[in-house]
This record gives sequence, structure tokens and C-alpha cells, in this order.
Amino acid sequence: MSITAKKVKELAKLSGFDLCGITTPEIIPEASQHFINWLEKKYYGEMNWIANNRERRTNPSLLLENVKSVIMLGLNYYQKDSPAIPKGYGRVSCYARGKDYHKVIKKKIEHLLYKIREYLGKTDAHQFKWWVDYGPFLERAYGAKAGLGYIGKNTMLINRQLGSYFFLAEIVTTLELIPDNPYVVGHGRCGSCRLCIDACPTEAIIDDGVVDARKCISYLTIERPSQISQELSEKIGNYIFGCDICQQVCPHNVRAQVTKHKELTSSFGVGEFLSLSKILSLENRREFLQLTMGTPLTRPKLIGLQRNAKIILKNQQNKKND
Repeated sequence: MSITAKKVKELAKLSGFDLCGITTPEIIPEASQHFINWLEKKYYGEMNWIANNRERRTNPSLLLENVKSVIMLGLNYYQKDSPAIPKGYGRVSCYARGKDYHKVIKKKIEHLLYKIREYLGKTDAHQFKWWVDYGPFLERAYGAKAGLGYIGKNTMLINRQLGSYFFLAEIVTTLELIPDNPYVVGHGRCGSCRLCIDACPTEAIIDDGVVDARKCISYLTIERPSQISQELSEKIGNYIFGCDICQQVCPHNVRAQVTKHKELTSSFGVGEFLSLSKILSLENRREFLQLTMGTPLTRPKLIGLQRNAKIILKNQQNKKND
């Protein structure tokens, strides 16, 4: 038995995904060259794992033999920010306030693949491989090719209905599905708008669609394992984990809708704010994991989160003294 693209999208929606687009696995020359240029300029900082899979990231055929289709999936995570940050607290990026999204999406993908295989029949031999964020895949480029949106100046994939507050995941498969039309170039693009570029405190967005991760607050507070320079520390402000500034100012995000996925909300994780004194009082890995286990905040480890807390305390003190 075969399955149509329409049916796959129907099953994706029933599995909890907010977006689903389908495309073909051919290399996207412009995206591949853009990625190579970015690597050659060392904009990835200390994330060496990004540079290690250059060929696999740009060529889905190296990820699965006889791949015919790429199923791109989106999951809305938007939550509203509180108008003010309490004194002595650091703000957590919108996407990280609840349960670890890798686990949330993993469960939904497994359900989707179960339903697809059930529909196809037990004797079907089609293959599937999937990733959430961590795989060797140019997910935003293939998301645009699958019609989910276009890549903005801040490198976020921007969707007509949801703005940019959504996770991406991908399934490569030997199923041959009718692809969606790519997002039409010129329709709803950024145009002359440069709000995200001007709003970035560290000037990390250095060109249209080019972010120097070494300056990005999200990179600094999550991925950077070493100390952060004073110049950049002063510009981190109150973000203890991640950053939403370039999305907050994006005009397309007036369309952002509060997520219906409760497991991504504050009640299922650390919440919007973290007490700096509490973070600094953690004495060992066990105490750290008691606070962060099952959330994205395990990523910087105890030493990274405490480094961030010290930076915010200093920033708040300096602001008080101004």
C-alpha cells in the first residue's frame, strides 16, 4: 500500500505537529555554499561538531541510501514574556522554559512514524531516519524548500502563520512523496527592515542571513565552554540561558501564537526566570541536575550556568550604579 503527501501531513497534524512540508533531497547549491563560507570564516566558534560533517550536512543522500523525500516538521513554542525581570533573577529564553524539546519532539516523531508504518502495512520495507536540531542537516534551508517559510536576516525560518517561534525536525525517507512548492522568493521577505540587526546587543548579525555565533548571546550562554570577555559580558544583559531579542523585534512575530503544547511551558520546566542566588548556591552536579534535569538547561553544565549568573549579577549591579 502507498501513502500520499496529503496523508502524511494529516498524520503529522494528528501527531501534534503544527507545520509539515515535504521536499526532495537534492543538494541546495546556494545554501551549501552559504554554509561553507560561514564555516571558512570560523563563525561557528567552539562548536567544532558543526564543521565535522560538512558534506553530510549539505547532502541528504549521504544520510540514507536511496532517499526520495524529506519531511520537514515544525512545532510552535512561543510563550509571552513578562514585562519586567525581577531583581536578582536571570531570564531563560522562550524555547527552554519547559521540558527538553528534543524529548517532546522525539515522542511526536515516533508516533508519526508508527502511524505511517501502520498505514503502509507491516510488510512495507521503506526506511526512515530523523533528527531534531542535532543531526547533520541544513534544516532551515530544507524547511524553506519545503514551503514552511523563508530564512530571515537573523537566520531564523519565518512562517506566514507562526512567525519564527517554532522548532524544526526532519525525516528523510525512501518514500516517494509529491513535494511542496518552495517558499516563493520575494513574497513576505525582510525587505529593507533591519530591526533584528540593529537590536542585537553584541552585533552578532553581521549580514543578511549571516550570524557570527562567537558574538551571539545564545551561543555565549549555552555553547561557549570557556570564559566570556568583559566586552561581551556587559552586553548579555539579563539572559542566563539563550536569547530572544532578534525574534522579539521581528515584525513577522506579531503573528506568533501561544503554544498549545503544555509540556513546553514553564510549568513543565524551570520557567521564565531563574534565581541567581539559587544558581550560585548549587554545590555539585547532583544539585544542578535536580534543578535542570529533563530541560534544555543541562547543556551549559553547572560551571557554565554559574558563570552566566555571575555575569548577570554584575550587569544588574552596574545598571543600578549608573
